[in-house]
Amino acid sequence: MLQKNSTKALNREEAVCRRFDVPDAAKNLLDFFFTEEELRFLEAETREEFSREDYEETFIRESYKKGIISKVDETGEKYCISNFYNFLDVFVVTRKSEYDTLSLEQKKALDDWYFDAYYNGLDSNPEVRPTQDMVLTLDETLAFIDKQERQIYLNNCDCKSLTGECGLPIRTCLTYRDGINSFTDRGISEKIDKEQAKEIVRQADKVGLMHTVNPGGICNCCGDCCYLFRSQKRRDSVGFWPASAYIVEIDRDKCIACGLCTKRCHFDVFEKDEKITMDVSKCVGCGICVNACPGKALYLRER
Repeated sequence: MLQKNSTKALNREEAVCRRFDVPDAAKNLLDFFFTEEELRFLEAETREEFSREDYEETFIRESYKKGIISKVDETGEKYCISNFYNFLDVFVVTRKSEYDTLSLEQKKALDDWYFDAYYNGLDSNPEVRPTQDMVLTLDETLAFIDKQERQIYLNNCDCKSLTGECGLPIRTCLTYRDGINSFTDRGISEKIDKEQAKEIVRQADKVGLMHTVNPGGICNCCGDCCYLFRSQKRRDSVGFWPASAYIVEIDRDKCIACGLCTKRCHFDVFEKDEKITMDVSKCVGCGICVNACPGKALYLRER
């Protein structure tokens, strides 16, 4: 009986992993991520798409909210099995306290897999910007928010939630996306107004987070966790992608060599000895060093 039960469990694990595209890093964590009912569903549901009428309304609603299933079209009548990549994104944003009970080794394995999956989904041509992300200054980001007439929403940062060790604020991601399968449509985003959004950006800037913008929203990023800047490092695309209009300069006469810029910069542009030295080839033009310089010695010029 024990051998038969073990075989049955193994067969279910294989079926779920195959159906849900579960990576090796998560294959021994199925019971952590999913309830028994969810595992039975993932094992049994083999159709390309199914109707919401095939299951209880509560199960459909909760499975959609958790990222286990996705909508096929705008009607919301047809669904399909999602995949582990999308599910993990939802999980870490909505259930970070649970995610953080995993060991550092388990979280690193999941983060490494997720980052590779993200990176491998980008256009590999180094002459192409794979996304529309741009690095903006604080003032430019605030102006971007003011110009938008779309409803804005707040979420936890998925990058910082996945990597989770930088210690910087995570409730910093602003989104305008509200279509099917978005965080907003799944019911996990907080509706906020422009003034709240701008205050979040100001506070993010104050603690040293950079600002990136794309048509779908605004991220307040660190250099350690952010998939955008980790991808930039791997692609060696500083200044090109994410697109950056500026580069930092220093007025030596005003510099008091306090070293605050060395602490603010995420990319080791600055070094402090008897004076501040710079390697501007590493500069992404975010301006968070400029905003905090007490001597007003730093400024941005066009790249």
